[in-house]
Amino acid sequence: MARFLLTRLAAFALTMFAASIILFIAINVVPGSAARSALGIDATPQAIARFEASRGLDRPLVVQYVEWLGKAVTGDLGTSFQNGVPVGPELLTRIPVTLELALLAFLVANLIAFPLGVMAAARHQGWVDRAFSTLASLLGAVPNFWLATLLVMLFTLWLRWLPPGGYVPLGTDPVANLKLMIMPALSLGLVSSALLLRIMRASMIEVLSRDYIRTAHAKGASEWVTLRRHGLRNATIPYINVAAVEFGFLFGSVVVIEDIFQLPGIGSLVLVGIINRDYPVLMGGALVITLFVLVTNLLVDIAVGFLDPRRAKEGQA
Repeated sequence: MARFLLTRLAAFALTMFAASIILFIAINVVPGSAARSALGIDATPQAIARFEASRGLDRPLVVQYVEWLGKAVTGDLGTSFQNGVPVGPELLTRIPVTLELALLAFLVANLIAFPLGVMAAARHQGWVDRAFSTLASLLGAVPNFWLATLLVMLFTLWLRWLPPGGYVPLGTDPVANLKLMIMPALSLGLVSSALLLRIMRASMIEVLSRDYIRTAHAKGASEWVTLRRHGLRNATIPYINVAAVEFGFLFGSVVVIEDIFQLPGIGSLVLVGIINRDYPVLMGGALVITLFVLVTNLLVDIAVGFLDPRRAKEGQA
């Protein structure tokens, strides 16, 4: 198990390093001028040259990356080109908002996907299976920003049950916080549930077709007992792996949703960075999202290794 952990940690470090290189290159080669975005379209060539020189943008990309990496490992993610605010502290204040949204959306997705996937598999090829499979196809085909628009029209404009957007910290007013987070969480969670429902259904169908399930039925075990004791545990392991990836995807796909609902999270900050060509903000936000996704996958990988030691042995091979 120790070798398995070391292997996973080494893979995590290498992946994070490679991701930082890719992100840095991608952000710096995007068309557009950070200097012109910060100084305005009427900026003179001399002003642009001074701006780029003061921020090291006139140096080779490799030199810029090495300097950025040296600061990043100490927690210094640079300063915003637009307002001069340090990026690291700004991201720290926004992480709780994005994390809360991702957790609520993940909860919505699993509350839908897990039970419906199990029921669809238990009634395989019946009307229940067809109905839930159709629901998964519909949810998977809906863009989350379009669903967000429909939810605003329904719950804000027509029913007048929920406010259209904004944010109140959970510790300040839990009720107001929940009212403001319901629609964003539904927008992400309903769409995310489509994939998880399919995975749970497929995993459970595969488990229920195995010999030990037929043996349990032959011994007189009821359908519920067979599902609970023999089916769920084995079918849940693949589901957990996919759910972990999906949770990371939720954390990284909040950009548009946070903007629609005016949530002060990482996604809305990244969107502002994209519009303003604010490289430190973009790089810092992208790095935090990537780090969160990789850490989530690492923790789940380790957890699955403990739950199923055979997977840990395979990982060491």
